[in-house]
Amino acid sequence: MPENSSPAYAKQPVGKPRIPAVFWLLLTISLSLIMGTVLLSNDMKHLKTIGRFFGYELFPHEVKLPPPTALPRPMPPASVTLPLHAIEPPVAQTASTFLRTWRISGAAMCAALRDAGVQTSEWAAASFNAETFECFFEHSGKREKDQLPSSIFVIVRGDAAGTINNMRVKIVNPQTDQNGQLDPNILRIFEIMLQQPQWLDFHEALNAIKNLRDIKEDGFGASISFSREVLNPGRYNFTLSLDASSGPQKRTRSYFSDRTWLPSPEPSGKTAPAPAPAPAPRQ
Repeated sequence: MPENSSPAYAKQPVGKPRIPAVFWLLLTISLSLIMGTVLLSNDMKHLKTIGRFFGYELFPHEVKLPPPTALPRPMPPASVTLPLHAIEPPVAQTASTFLRTWRISGAAMCAALRDAGVQTSEWAAASFNAETFECFFEHSGKREKDQLPSSIFVIVRGDAAGTINNMRVKIVNPQTDQNGQLDPNILRIFEIMLQQPQWLDFHEALNAIKNLRDIKEDGFGASISFSREVLNPGRYNFTLSLDASSGPQKRTRSYFSDRTWLPSPEPSGKTAPAPAPAPAPRQ
């Protein structure tokens, strides 16, 4: 007999392998996730379809939004018409009627006179006072018999900053034409002095000077005068000055101070072309 023929060692039939329970659990979870993803995707469209198939309305209170409508056509832009004074640049010629100020420096005034043929000196400190700046022109002719010699004296005075205080002209025995009107070369001095500050409201002054008539005008702090000396009929004095001591002028200067507003624009008006240099008075 063979050894170890005991029943305990008899061969047992081979059984089927068992699948662990963990596998089934993982499979169930995976399938649930897949099905949940499918049912909840696309705004739960599939879940709602299954519910309606079985006769159930899963979301009875769901609000259905109306389909989007086309946006209204935009309105055309409104047109606005602005008054011309709101968009046009300021006009230097009319500024003097509202704010009286020197619109040219002393050095520029002297240069304008030189361009017109009046050979003034350079703008520099005066010999009698270092705080006063000036430029001047002087010409004297020879005495003829009992008459005083014809002469011209021009002076522009101001301060170191270039602000003008006053402008003066003195003419003695000026040359005139057959109508008694002032020689154009001398009249050009007064034209430059009246044009450059842009104080064009003194419109009668130049015509009076041309005809050697006395005139005195005051306007908003500025003063202009041209007069014949009482004791010396052949002598004439001209003065153009700015006096800011009046109440309206002080209030206007304070209101339109550069600390509050932008500086006033420089004059843009073109003056008439300068003629040839003025010849010296006849001897």
